[in-house]
Amino acid sequence: MSTWSIDYSSIDTGKKIAIPTGFDATALQQRHNSKSTSSPAQDRKDTEMKIKRAWDVAMGPAKSIPMNAFMIYMSGSSLQIFSVMITAMLFINPVKAMMTTQQTFERFETKGSNNGELLRAKLAFIGLHIVTIGLGIYKVNTMGLLPTTTSDWLAFLPPKHVLEYADV
Repeated sequence: MSTWSIDYSSIDTGKKIAIPTGFDATALQQRHNSKSTSSPAQDRKDTEMKIKRAWDVAMGPAKSIPMNAFMIYMSGSSLQIFSVMITAMLFINPVKAMMTTQQTFERFETKGSNNGELLRAKLAFIGLHIVTIGLGIYKVNTMGLLPTTTSDWLAFLPPKHVLEYADV
């Protein structure tokens, strides 16, 4: 056991501490007052910065589109585990992101009139994710998994009824 111990309960909290040399208490008070009452120009500047940042987030999916296109090109058109995983990623990730659009953009909402601009950023975000889903549909088509020909639907056609039978 240590023989040294400090009892902080014995320290008087009401004791006045001397102001350090060079410290200006009025400057601290002025700075505190200026932060509590922001000017309309500062509010406008903050709103513009939030909108710019919202557009940066909205354009984020556009940066992944070329990478995804290269990945589907490199995975080939055969049905393998790698190409299936890439195709699943092209569908799952955009759907997850579109489901959380409101949570993604809620930090950029202000009380001002930027709702129209923020809505455009959200629509761009969703539109770019739809482009990624379109890449997934293209990949499924190149793998031959989309039913695009009439032979894919033969199971749903009724059998032909023969009108005559020939006896030979």
